[in-house]
Amino acid sequence: MSATKRPLSPTVSDNLSDNLSDEMSEPGSRMENELSDMSFSSWEEFCRFFDSWCEKSKVLFNKIKGVPLSKWKGTGSSPSPEQVEVLRYRTVLLVCKHYRARGGYVQSSTGDYRPGCPARILVKLDPVQNKLIVVTAELEHNHELCPIEFAKCFRKNRYVGENDSSILIRVTNETSKQFLNLRDLHRLQHYCRAQDSSILDILKEIEDLLREDQGAKVRLVFVEGQVVVKAFVFITSCMKRLCDRFPRVLYFDKMTYLSEEFDLYFILCEDANGRGRECLYCIGRKDTEDVFRFILVSLVQSVPDIKTRVNCLILGNVNEDLSIIQTVLPNAKVQFCRTQVLESLYNKAIEIEGVFQDNIWDFFCKLANSWSPVSYSRNLREMNSMFSKEFIEYFQDTWDTRKEMWVESWAFERNKGSTFSRFVRSHQQMLSSELGSYHTMAEYIGRLHKLQTLKTETTDLEEEKIQPRFREICSYDLASLIEEEIGLGKNGCYRMKVDGDNFVLDDGTAEYTVNKEQNSCSCTIYTSTLLPCRHIFATRLWTGETICFSIRKQKSV
Repeated sequence: MSATKRPLSPTVSDNLSDNLSDEMSEPGSRMENELSDMSFSSWEEFCRFFDSWCEKSKVLFNKIKGVPLSKWKGTGSSPSPEQVEVLRYRTVLLVCKHYRARGGYVQSSTGDYRPGCPARILVKLDPVQNKLIVVTAELEHNHELCPIEFAKCFRKNRYVGENDSSILIRVTNETSKQFLNLRDLHRLQHYCRAQDSSILDILKEIEDLLREDQGAKVRLVFVEGQVVVKAFVFITSCMKRLCDRFPRVLYFDKMTYLSEEFDLYFILCEDANGRGRECLYCIGRKDTEDVFRFILVSLVQSVPDIKTRVNCLILGNVNEDLSIIQTVLPNAKVQFCRTQVLESLYNKAIEIEGVFQDNIWDFFCKLANSWSPVSYSRNLREMNSMFSKEFIEYFQDTWDTRKEMWVESWAFERNKGSTFSRFVRSHQQMLSSELGSYHTMAEYIGRLHKLQTLKTETTDLEEEKIQPRFREICSYDLASLIEEEIGLGKNGCYRMKVDGDNFVLDDGTAEYTVNKEQNSCSCTIYTSTLLPCRHIFATRLWTGETICFSIRKQKSV
């Protein structure tokens, strides 16, 4: 046995103040016994000694309280994963089997009652020595020790049994659905080091994301009691800014055909240039429950100010649980993607009617595009003459009661449904192209992370929309210069960071500063002409601000 007696560091009580109940106080007058001040280099060493001591003394103690070292809140540096693994606790209270808190009584074998036994042992971590110290050992029992009871109840290695596997499960349960930081990632990586490489690959991709974007919000959802990730959500700093800047209408959809194992969910907003921009990505295993709730809650917790500023949420999947929306986004009017509703109606009509009619789809489109309640009622009367009673009943129960969510007459804004379809269609095409060759969750995370770059945003700069505006207000030479800058902006490769109120673009050779209003730049093109340069266009595309903006009086060239 390597346990040794050492004096308790005077800094222990200062550094390890905790909020445990009175049972875990440590009166200094009761420290004179065989266990007091013993120190142990690991939790396993203490447990093995303690088992041996209990067998020798024929006493039964239970661990009723323990504060894991993983929940360290002391001063100074945080414990390393290795310390957490080896020492495990910063405070542990063990009490006699017949102990009762707050002066409670225990019934004896003869049927009478007596006060609970006061015997208890308090173990604390001394961070200076990096050892577990027995700081209190009250070993006087108020009852006779019973060898028969001991033989019946004692279990050796009872607490040593908390091995790496059980600790890992506890760690995954603790971190599941929580926003992660690098310290959480390192803790998970430490305990997952003996696991299948798939979980380590996921954690490595998340670490890369958080190191590059310290303001990103990341969550993992583990299968309870297993080291299996069933959902992952991330929101970058840029996504948070876009969502906060353009929260009025949000678009939610998912891709179910990406792979046989995973679904990809995303939320988009519409920026000042009429472009759909990502606010959130989530990768979930198929048939994972409550993903919609998890996604909405994650978004609002990441960008709290949008809670009451979202006026409309357009859903691409009509099968989501709508009850959560009113709680999370109380001012949001819910709309369905019209194309999804039309496809559902069309498929159900074919199923019930059993006969394919060429005009069915056209009629459903006319019904969905009803521009007034009167025209909608007129189209309903026409429907009664076209379809069977069974289909009419299905329609009335399923879709007529929710007409405000998909018919144009009750739309939040006219033609928003077509805007949603355009956004989602182009976004899904891009994602299918980028993710089609990948298969694992780690690969999806890594690729989605790499798509969140300024290069991706500038490649779809629509020159034909910008050039005519500047040709109207500039001389031919200056307009030609702007057109050249637009082309260079599309082909440039920049790293962007926010520096106070300014934006800094790095092209690998030099850094350029664009001001908060995004209408001036430190580059020589702007300073010599006062005309927008490639860096201003790129910044405005990245932040979602309009690329057709008023410019200052230009200099002649």
